[in-house]
Amino acid sequence: MATLTFLKFDRVIQVDSPQVEVTIQDLINQIRDYEDEIDFMSEPQIANATGKQALGGGVFVGITLELINDWRVQFEARPGPDTISVSVAGGNLVAVNQYSNNPIKPSAFTQVSVARSSSSTINELEIVHLKYLIENLRPHHTGTGNIFYWDPVNGNDANLGDKPTTAVKTFAQAHSLAADNHHDIITCIAGDATSQTVVDEALTITKDYLFVRGPGRDFKIQPTSTTADTITINAIGVEISGMIISTATSGDKNAITTSGNFSFIEGCWIDSTRGHGINISGADRTVVKTCAIENCAGSGTGNGINIGNNTTRTLISECIIDNNVNGIYLSGTGISDNVIENSLIFNHTGYGVTIGSGVLRTTLRGGNTFNKNTSGSTQDLGTDTYIETPAGGASASEIADAVWDEVIGGHVTAGTTGKTLKDAKTKATLASLK
Repeated sequence: MATLTFLKFDRVIQVDSPQVEVTIQDLINQIRDYEDEIDFMSEPQIANATGKQALGGGVFVGITLELINDWRVQFEARPGPDTISVSVAGGNLVAVNQYSNNPIKPSAFTQVSVARSSSSTINELEIVHLKYLIENLRPHHTGTGNIFYWDPVNGNDANLGDKPTTAVKTFAQAHSLAADNHHDIITCIAGDATSQTVVDEALTITKDYLFVRGPGRDFKIQPTSTTADTITINAIGVEISGMIISTATSGDKNAITTSGNFSFIEGCWIDSTRGHGINISGADRTVVKTCAIENCAGSGTGNGINIGNNTTRTLISECIIDNNVNGIYLSGTGISDNVIENSLIFNHTGYGVTIGSGVLRTTLRGGNTFNKNTSGSTQDLGTDTYIETPAGGASASEIADAVWDEVIGGHVTAGTTGKTLKDAKTKATLASLK
């Protein structure tokens, strides 16, 4: 509930700082309470309100609050110099007064928006259907639960976190609001309007099917602490997407460590880590897709993606993996059936892909491109590895030359078929020159 102060002699309903939003329902409730107080009995009515009649099927008439007798809403002034965006939401706010019928009284360093609706109804069922429709268009991880907003710059952990204007400040608070196994979404807001938003907080995720979605490259998580990996996933079905992830500039921590099944890491730029870019262990069916994973060797031991014990059915697809010790490193026990496809893997001091002894049934599909890996494109010590020929291989003439050399050119022993054919070719060539 919003905290309001009624300034009777100024006829102002003040929304107290630091609140940035008030709903029409809150205004109505507290206006009626104030009108019942003894101190107000001699004053004329503050407002009329209509709406919210049930029409059936989850449909209600919209709320309209009409301020009368020169009453207005004012957000408490801010100290500046930055102007704070504030809002009145959840219905229609109108007024009949001497101030051109404006229901808002201005205040220093605030910019007020009033969400008005021309519709006569509020259809809660339609909103739910729309959310399901949008989320079901996603190929992975549909967020059909609640949405919580995390704004590290302008948020406040005392807020409800249910709207961008009531965002919380820390991930820990957003995580505490989300429910376990509910397909809730934490939406990250890049609140720094002048530059990149940089978060000095390590994230630990323990709630199943929680989706953390960032706005893109202008949102970066880089803790200064060296005591924990930047993001640690200890839950099932977690999504991390749309952000830059780094580590502290010292130590040996990883950008992302996951031991949860069905993790989905998409559209992230993992850069300048001290340890591994992504460290996967004890997890089944992890998907790493459309990520750039670069410069993960600050401590001298960082691989782009490190796959450890009991990791199965990982899919690494459409990634750019560049300038690490090894691009992708599989080593340990119980590792099987992992797939690497359609990725650019280059410029590593070790191998592009290293497959350790005892690793079973690793598949490297032909869409991968390897280049300038110092030790080589791949090192395969595993069992039943399948490495498909990379796309864009040898030309037809190169293949013909190689076949000639294998079948004929390399044979020099007198009396062999290869030697006879080679001599015949030489004689034919000399004859053509005469």
